[in-house]
Amino acid sequence: MECIYDIMKDRLQVTEPTFLVTIVSGPRQGDRAIYNEAGHVLYGDAIEGFTPNAIKPNALCVFGTTECFVEPVEKNPSVLVLGAGHVSRAITDLLLFIGCRVTVVDDRPEYVVPEFFDDRVTRKCLPLDNFGEFLSLDEYNGFIVVTRAHEFDNACLKQLREQLPTYMGVMGSQKRVHYALENLKAHGWTQEEIDMIYAPIGLDLGAQTPEEIALSIVSEYLAVTRGKKGQFLRRKRVVEHES
Repeated sequence: MECIYDIMKDRLQVTEPTFLVTIVSGPRQGDRAIYNEAGHVLYGDAIEGFTPNAIKPNALCVFGTTECFVEPVEKNPSVLVLGAGHVSRAITDLLLFIGCRVTVVDDRPEYVVPEFFDDRVTRKCLPLDNFGEFLSLDEYNGFIVVTRAHEFDNACLKQLREQLPTYMGVMGSQKRVHYALENLKAHGWTQEEIDMIYAPIGLDLGAQTPEEIALSIVSEYLAVTRGKKGQFLRRKRVVEHES
């Protein structure tokens, strides 16, 4: 008989949403069930009153009179970082910290060495003009281009075109980014495609050091993938006005 972890492992291989539901109160406290998006039980006993429409991932939900915590069963997001310089190393550390799987690619073998990266980072020494031939690009939900020159930026972007609208950011000065985007236009990219690229990459934090720049980049990646704008939270502060 399959255990809960066997079911979860199998569900990680499909694209259909899956939810782990843990009962947190009442006589069945501690019981767990796995549901698919349609509300069918894949593991455990059905929870009375459960309905897919009432699901709020990573939150407490009440089904009938039963209080439950609902968690999505999903793979950690996977990010491809192109370029292995100082900023790249700081970026990979922050991506790991927020729970991402990370792959870094550079064409210089002396840059993709164990001393520079956490053991959990997948390091690849590949030519930047055809790295896509060696990787399954569809598995990534973010691409961060931090190469050493604009010609390498363009070589990377041309291989990533089919991955749009997946998050894609390019580091560089306004002048460097302008050159890169004009080059893409010359190679037939539409304005709509170019507008999907985050370049220059990052939120405006006044970053200066590699670590600060990495923070602005990873913050932007997180905001975009979560559908947020990266604004000050105080703008949402509730202000009670005197009547």
